Amino acid sequence: MDSSIAIAIVGAGAMGSAFAFLIGRTDRRVILLERDARVVSAVAGGLIVHDGECRETFRPEIGSDPAIIRDADPVFIFVKCHSTEAAMDDIAPAIGTATMVSLQNGIGNRELIARHVGEDAIVYGSVVLGATMIAPGEVSLRGGGSVVIGGRDARRVEDVRRLLARAGLAVSVTDDPERAVWEKAIVNAAINPLGALLGVPNGVIAADPHAARIQEEVVREAVAVANGMGIGADPDALIASVRDVCRITASNRCSMLQDLDAGRATEIDGINGAIVRIGKELGIATPWNDELACLIRARERLGTPGGRCEP
Repeated sequence: MDSSIAIAIVGAGAMGSAFAFLIGRTDRRVILLERDARVVSAVAGGLIVHDGECRETFRPEIGSDPAIIRDADPVFIFVKCHSTEAAMDDIAPAIGTATMVSLQNGIGNRELIARHVGEDAIVYGSVVLGATMIAPGEVSLRGGGSVVIGGRDARRVEDVRRLLARAGLAVSVTDDPERAVWEKAIVNAAINPLGALLGVPNGVIAADPHAARIQEEVVREAVAVANGMGIGADPDALIASVRDVCRITASNRCSMLQDLDAGRATEIDGINGAIVRIGKELGIATPWNDELACLIRARERLGTPGGRCEP
């Protein structure tokens, strides 16, 4: 990978901003593409990052015109899963033969990206990194960062692996990135809606016996659906992973809680909602996931202390 070529990140939310900062520390040129004019204005004045005890200001290039990412390679997609299709429609004329990297939450992002670039151009998988948007242009990092990636083109995968390793992330390569996506979605399904509905950081969820029981039921349902798709997931191992993620990101307010507080649409339809939808197609019952999805949609419609989502 030519180090003189810019790296693009589409979506300047918590995770996109965190990756811009981490990659930018390697002296690579980073370009952020963001639709929200408030975020563009804030980041243009300097992205403030709270990393442990440190407070740093990082100044990536940022704008809302997809033309700014022309010739960038790779291009990271960090929009919410419900915005992936629109984002790809926007940037398609500018991305050329760039490697597209998706570490997004939810199920189905790869398929949407592949409609524009083909499967060979995609590197995808999952990431565990505690990142919270404090305000537009200000993000807090908590917990260690780990990434699992894979893809059809070994050269592209290796280029991305080296880039992320230089950024200080623990990166592993898998021959089965689809499993990594499903396992991350299952972990999110057991953490995000509960954190959002209870209004608590991740560490509180697993510490409560009632919430912990719901997490186990959600995981077992989701694993049944995943294995119906041929994923080969282990429910006990994933329940342990849920506990580990809650511990590692104990003080983190999950992205779904942040979305509800801000009155934004959540990713529920790409996480628990997708598990329910695929479960119906396979004839697998998912009442716990369905209940959580219904409750989050109700919260979106009824509004939250931080704002209101229109019905």
